[in-house]
Amino acid sequence: MLQARIDSLKPGDKLTLDPGAYRHSGVIRVSVPGVHIDGGGSTLQATSDATSAVQITANDVELTNIRLTAPIGGPRRDQLDQHKLVISGRNDTVSHVTIVGSAAAGIFVTGAQNFTLRDVSVSDTRADGVHITGGSANGVVDDLRTDATGDDALAVVSYASDSGPSHDISASRIAIASTRWGRGISVVGGANVTVRGFSVANTSAAGVSVVTEGSPYFSRAVDRVEIANGTITSANTDPTVVHGAILLSAANPGTSVSNVSISNVGIAATTPTAEREVAILAEGGSVANVAVTGIRLDNSALSPLAANAPAGSFTVTGWTAKGEPIAVS
Repeated sequence: MLQARIDSLKPGDKLTLDPGAYRHSGVIRVSVPGVHIDGGGSTLQATSDATSAVQITANDVELTNIRLTAPIGGPRRDQLDQHKLVISGRNDTVSHVTIVGSAAAGIFVTGAQNFTLRDVSVSDTRADGVHITGGSANGVVDDLRTDATGDDALAVVSYASDSGPSHDISASRIAIASTRWGRGISVVGGANVTVRGFSVANTSAAGVSVVTEGSPYFSRAVDRVEIANGTITSANTDPTVVHGAILLSAANPGTSVSNVSISNVGIAATTPTAEREVAILAEGGSVANVAVTGIRLDNSALSPLAANAPAGSFTVTGWTAKGEPIAVS
């Protein structure tokens, strides 16, 4: 039994699986610190939504070279035992991992410290592709590819009920092919978050979203976020959602979206029902020191910018449409 083999490991041990498929009806737990699990290209196939997770709770764990699957389709779940991969330790590394199907999120990072996700593919989840929350900090997400996620593809989320904000998260080489619902890249409360080098396409809502949210989510403030060097194509395909390609919004009263920089982003083929390409909104919270620069628009007839945040709380410079400079205010 695979769980027994994992439980028998001692700190420093390495377990290499033989290639093949391993079916599991219960949660697989990695609770021994300092172990290295090499899947050898094998597949762990969950058969029960309710207990479909692989959970890394120990510190200094490495998981690599493995495919994790769960049934595709069905009701969305939201419990720890139902995310495909859960990471909650310190200094854990996940690399060369493919996730296909999840009853909830593909990767759920909660309270983790100094974690690394590298060369990871996530598709066909019922909730977010990668969801980072619970005060997770000092994390790296590099070379992430997602498709057909049931909610946001990559989300950093800080709830008011968390012990503290998720912070110091760095993401690079992010490729989002589609979402069935939700946004592409989202920061919903958090501090010191950077995303550099991304492509986002075919999102139900905004391609990039930096926001605070009120009821029922009640997120924390956003402070010090940088998102740069990317493209957004065919954003906001859901006609019942009006976000635009990029949404900055302070919607939880008493919170702020501050010290945010979004730069060098090409936007194309935003759905006409989105009404605008970029929105900067104070919707109960406050906006301060937001800069949106170097935005390149295609020949869309949409309004470049919708903003109700006070003058002086944001700047928009260096925008072009069809390669020609435009004035935006």
